[in-house]
Amino acid sequence: MVNLKRTREDILASVLDLIHHQGFQSTGLKELFSVSGTSSGSFYNYFQSKDELAHALIDYKWQQIKTHIIKPAAEHTSDPIAQLVWIIDRLEAKHLTEPDCGGCFLGNLIVDLAKYDTSFQTHLIQVFDQWHFAIAQLLRQGQTQLCSDIDPDNLAEQLMNAIEGTLLLGRLYNHPNRLQRGFDNVRQMLKAALK
Repeated sequence: MVNLKRTREDILASVLDLIHHQGFQSTGLKELFSVSGTSSGSFYNYFQSKDELAHALIDYKWQQIKTHIIKPAAEHTSDPIAQLVWIIDRLEAKHLTEPDCGGCFLGNLIVDLAKYDTSFQTHLIQVFDQWHFAIAQLLRQGQTQLCSDIDPDNLAEQLMNAIEGTLLLGRLYNHPNRLQRGFDNVRQMLKAALK
């Protein structure tokens, strides 16, 4: 029997880079079939529509962020602020290793899909709320290291906005120095909030 989960994940992994750089709306079904190496019948065995694929990609990418960036930070150090710095450093390293900065995959989908169908807007809000919660939780755990007037939830939102802005402009300018300066600004924002 075919392992449906593995095959489904293989399709998601194979189309992620194409959609990341080209955009979801700009990518046709024939391109998706070609890049994933599946026939239309096989594709529709796993995804009833292109929109269902997009929702699956949102979940897949968020799971990758949790698995490869958020969870390993806790294994790296028990200090919550150091974990957050580690996360910022890993995000920067990941995007600097891309030959062509595509920006934030999930951020790109906001631009591409949020107004196309409200189900995408709702789904992306849920994911970004979870991302915000993860950052805010680290800041709350490390609140003794923060200046007394710092609200961890507000700082988490500012950091997320700065990261997303850095990745959006990284995509626009496609220059490593610009990306590095943006992430340096994110780290500086965090550092300014510390005692």
